[in-house]
Amino acid sequence: YEWYKDRVEDRAKNTCLWFLKHDNFQKWMNQESGPLLVTADPGCGKSVLAKYLIDHELPQPATICYFFFKDQDQNTSRQALCALLHQLFAQKPALIKHAMPQFNKDGQALSKSTASLWEILRDATKDPEAGPVIIVLDALDECAESEFENLIRNVKGQLRHGHIGSKLKYLLTCRPYEQITLQFHSLLHSFPDIRIPGEEESEAISQEINHVITYRINQLSVQQKLTPEITSNLNTKLRSIPHRTYLWVYLIFKHLEEGIYKKTKKGIESTIDTLPGSISEAYERILNKSKERQAVEKALSIVLAAHRPLTVAEMNVATSLVKTSQNTYDLDMEDTESFKLRIRSLCGLFISIHHDRVYFLHQTAREFLLSETASPAISLPLSSWQRSISLRRAHATLAELCVIYLDLFNSNYKFMREIEEIRLRHKNFLDFLDYAAKNWIEHFREAHIDDDAAIVPSTMRICDPDSKIRSLCYKIAQGGTNLRSPGKDTTELIWASYFGLTAVAKLCLEKGSNIEAKGIYGETPLSLAASRDYADIVKMLLEKGADIEATNKRGETPLWGAAANGHADIVKMLLDNGADIEAADKYRQTSLYWAALEGHADIVKLLLEKGADIEATDENGETPLWGAAAYGFTDIVKLLLENGADIEATDNKGRTPLCRAAANRNADIVKMLREREAELEAERRHSG
Repeated sequence: YEWYKDRVEDRAKNTCLWFLKHDNFQKWMNQESGPLLVTADPGCGKSVLAKYLIDHELPQPATICYFFFKDQDQNTSRQALCALLHQLFAQKPALIKHAMPQFNKDGQALSKSTASLWEILRDATKDPEAGPVIIVLDALDECAESEFENLIRNVKGQLRHGHIGSKLKYLLTCRPYEQITLQFHSLLHSFPDIRIPGEEESEAISQEINHVITYRINQLSVQQKLTPEITSNLNTKLRSIPHRTYLWVYLIFKHLEEGIYKKTKKGIESTIDTLPGSISEAYERILNKSKERQAVEKALSIVLAAHRPLTVAEMNVATSLVKTSQNTYDLDMEDTESFKLRIRSLCGLFISIHHDRVYFLHQTAREFLLSETASPAISLPLSSWQRSISLRRAHATLAELCVIYLDLFNSNYKFMREIEEIRLRHKNFLDFLDYAAKNWIEHFREAHIDDDAAIVPSTMRICDPDSKIRSLCYKIAQGGTNLRSPGKDTTELIWASYFGLTAVAKLCLEKGSNIEAKGIYGETPLSLAASRDYADIVKMLLEKGADIEATNKRGETPLWGAAANGHADIVKMLLDNGADIEAADKYRQTSLYWAALEGHADIVKLLLEKGADIEATDENGETPLWGAAAYGFTDIVKLLLENGADIEATDNKGRTPLCRAAANRNADIVKMLREREAELEAERRHSG
């Protein structure tokens, strides 16, 4: 997290002053607790401001913790919480006591539990020993979309419950997206000065950008020996260009520093007239400088789709792979330093290399490149780079490269001898192995690879249980979290069904794979695809006659797996194809029971509509209502009661749903069940 802050540019002299003088910032600095939300348009220096505040302006008696979100890299709540807690405990070691009970219980797994990490942060910052704490979260808009609501809900929860009057402050920066700013409206009553909208301070920011322009021009004048007249003219012209941002200034001066223009008044005027007037135009020119469009597109597709920033060595291997690569002798790899120079030459300022990893220069570069269409092959004019690569197309590129790479290991040589030969021939060749082994499956899925794509047969070879690379992928993935296996000796069709490789599953079926083969826990391809929500594969297997009632070692059917895991569309598909709605596992637990137990209200509703037995009991005498009441699913309890569930049904120990809800302190459910009891009692009296 320190490195992500440190890679941000330092502020230029006489900038950020508009913010420091803002009334809302001054009020926030003087209050003991509360949030401050800073919004501004792309390229206007939000991250530079956050870094400057952390390093120079925020009061040092306070414990300052920070996290800089970065799309597709540092973009999860879990990463942020781990970084914040690390900083908090490093500065206030006594507070680590709040983490120890959960750590003693969960061990290393604690770092993966977002809920537990939030609880530790809440407890630690409430502790009087913490004193004043300031948490800075930069670029909220780059937080993963799937985690954003949970992040904001917890931040607001800290500020609402038990922290008003405490000494916790949040400083948050983001783009002025309405879906983000609206999230903070509920705090306006307690914190009326919560926001500083930088997008409404364009005049003040423009004046500060002018200071930067003057400073950079003076530097340029010394470097290139410009006359005072030319220097003044250049300053005036650049200041007159509308919609200036810090990012635009950076790109313009990189262009001017190349010095390929006539150092006269007319030469300067001619140069200024041809300067890009916007960031998008600047990006277009940067990429159009290269004459190797195909190589540039390949490199940018890799950066777009990669699940983490690749190292220079990994990029070197990936970009060296071609469709015709049959073995490592086919690779035309440079040494790493030569490749680093070439990738910079190919992509120019569009990418940056920090700590040996390859990034886009700025989030706007990614957005400039990314097409909104999902098509993997878009026909665009060769001169246009803007919106030229879809995410699906980028994933297809990286999936293909991963598969080509992994398939190279399926050679006829003795495996370990081949590894040693590879090391001697290409020093960095194995650097791509960890990434490819852990991520190829997800790239393949996200690319929605066509059935007739050239890489499908190669992918099937990787899935072959006798494949050298499959066993190696299995070992590598066991050391990570990206890949789990249905069993190392299982068939290609089982692997394809488990991992959602639709095109591979189709090819397996065409080649006569055993449709009822079983995995390590006795699951058939249909069971695996149903429980993991791969509807296309489920449909394909059903059409090929897969046994819809096949059970695994625990007696679970495909319907049971789909219902328990919350896959409503697949539950409907299986029921429409005649699946037994009352099929139960070896503990006599039905699909309805597990849908209720896991909180899947939509599936409970669907199963009830299809006639599922609402009073079916498992070996402990527990009904679906009993399970939903025990685990606190209010909406499901309500749904089951509306459908006539017996409120007085008891388990083998004589406990009713009300007993279990009360024991687990589910107040809303207790209230609902008591009201239902009262209704039943009234009905009895009335009928009596």
